[in-house]
Amino acid sequence: MWRFLRPLMWFGCPFAALLLAYVMADPFKVIGNYESYYPEQVAGGVSLNPALVATRNYLRQHQSGRYDSFILGNSRSIYYPIAAWRQHLPEGSRCYHYDAANESLLGIWQKLRFIAHEGDTLRNVLMVVDAGLLEKVDCDHWHLCETPPELTGYSNLVAFHWYNLKTFLTPTFLVAYVDYSLFHRLRPYMLRKSLLTDDMFVYDAKGNECNFVPLEQQIADGTYYDEGRLRVFEGVQFPDSVSPPVIGKPQRELLDSISSIFARQGTSVQIIISPLYNQIRLNPNDLRCLKQLFGSDHVNDFSGPNLWNTDLHNYYEASHYRPHVAVAVMDSVY
Repeated sequence: MWRFLRPLMWFGCPFAALLLAYVMADPFKVIGNYESYYPEQVAGGVSLNPALVATRNYLRQHQSGRYDSFILGNSRSIYYPIAAWRQHLPEGSRCYHYDAANESLLGIWQKLRFIAHEGDTLRNVLMVVDAGLLEKVDCDHWHLCETPPELTGYSNLVAFHWYNLKTFLTPTFLVAYVDYSLFHRLRPYMLRKSLLTDDMFVYDAKGNECNFVPLEQQIADGTYYDEGRLRVFEGVQFPDSVSPPVIGKPQRELLDSISSIFARQGTSVQIIISPLYNQIRLNPNDLRCLKQLFGSDHVNDFSGPNLWNTDLHNYYEASHYRPHVAVAVMDSVY
């Protein structure tokens, strides 16, 4: 028996040591609960799951805050400043960013259901979408996108932690994580495949809001749009293109469920179709479907060529527009 168990012990010890290191370090902040998931000013480090941060921060904050106004969507929604949105809302509105990386329709529905279950009111909702989000039924299954267990009634608890542990055990991540932990320097290889991030923002836990003052300062100083950043804007605009239709039966069913929640809650909702740099228009059939479900006055299409995507300086890179664009969009909508 000992001859059989000894090889297993030799094999198991390194894994047990890595598992212990994972639990103690909690690099993705998925095991412990934190008063704030980011330091006061973030300037790089381990990428976190935004939906998990938003969910657990919400559970910590909402008992004292009792939110009633929510900005939902993928990573493009984080650039919509709460202070600017609040100017268009009833006095005393309590606002919260509830975003997710590569957000899905199911993810939005789960968040709305969760908010209602926790006893908060969906008085106002700003939903930031695009063709990619409207097409996506479920979340991507990797550590940055996996649905927080709190939103599923913990039915995906094992899978959620497995995706995080699997990423931690990946040699490329381990090398990058140990390197950064020892020397606190972000090297180019660390940023590939989102192993680590060089995001720079000031975090406000009260509204789960990221303020990108550091990036805006770089732009003002003329140091942001270097040769590497300018290169990502090349060859990605298609002004005469229309996206293929993405709203099929499963997407429509989820959108109908989202619309029903708004109807039950008496929600004042505005849907914004993002002014992406690619200048591709949302398919007319998808736009028609959204207007049928939510009402023409509540769907605002900024896709295709517009006054912002003619100038790359309105964008941080080809996927995300800057906060002043989001503010102008809100001013136009409200």
